[in-house]
Amino acid sequence: MASGRVLAGGLDHPEGLAWDPTTGTIVAGGEAGQLYRVDITTGTLTTIAQTGGFVLGIAIDARGRIFWCDQVHHAVMRYDPATGIHDAWSRGAPDTPMRVPNALVFDAQGRLYVSESGSWPDRDGALFIIEPDGTTHVGSTETRDFANGVAIDAAGGYLYVAETSGPALARLPILADGSLGPRELVTELPRTVPDGLAFTADGRLLISCFRPDAVLVWDGHEVTTLIDDWTGLTLCAPTNIAFFGEALTRLATANIGFQHLAEIEGAPAGAPLHYPTLPA
Repeated sequence: MASGRVLAGGLDHPEGLAWDPTTGTIVAGGEAGQLYRVDITTGTLTTIAQTGGFVLGIAIDARGRIFWCDQVHHAVMRYDPATGIHDAWSRGAPDTPMRVPNALVFDAQGRLYVSESGSWPDRDGALFIIEPDGTTHVGSTETRDFANGVAIDAAGGYLYVAETSGPALARLPILADGSLGPRELVTELPRTVPDGLAFTADGRLLISCFRPDAVLVWDGHEVTTLIDDWTGLTLCAPTNIAFFGEALTRLATANIGFQHLAEIEGAPAGAPLHYPTLPA
């Protein structure tokens, strides 16, 4: 089983994180709207923006602009390091505003697939699709059980979704025009609270769990455990996970239950993400 260590401390209950290849750093967020940049060699932390929200899932484009889900602003926000300006990239579809956007992932064409968690007891989760120009529409209303972490497989054929209150892992086919097909149940995840998703280079899917303090592995047939920190000292309510480093051979988790990022040692290498070039 893999082991863990503290990679960087002093963050304000981080939930979101992402590898930024344009700077060779990790970008992470805080619960008071902080955007952090983390040196992966020293663990040194720099606050690059105070956005006044609550930073959840994070994605990066080819220009190093930071996109994140924000449950205070009820929007997918965008920060441009070149100008220091942050603004709302999308507040939802024209007739369906975002309420709790939670996680997001770019496809190869520059679309953002965004999970809308909705209300836990009301089972009203959904998925938004933001086109490269910012136009937004509802992609699916079938991921009802608190849609959370999202990931796209290497072939670009499926969007995988962690359904936190299921608890379950589901997927939806990505059609030729970028729209989503019907939801398919991949596997149930009893007695867990699944949160973040990330694919490995060999096609397995990692699932970080708010409870227990663990990262699971789905290999296409069964679910096993990569790491389980019963003490809650290194993994403490791990939410999002991200591979990082030039060859994506390192794996980090954000730990919303504490104030640090953790590195999981002994993890497999990660699959590359998309960093699209978007219209200005």
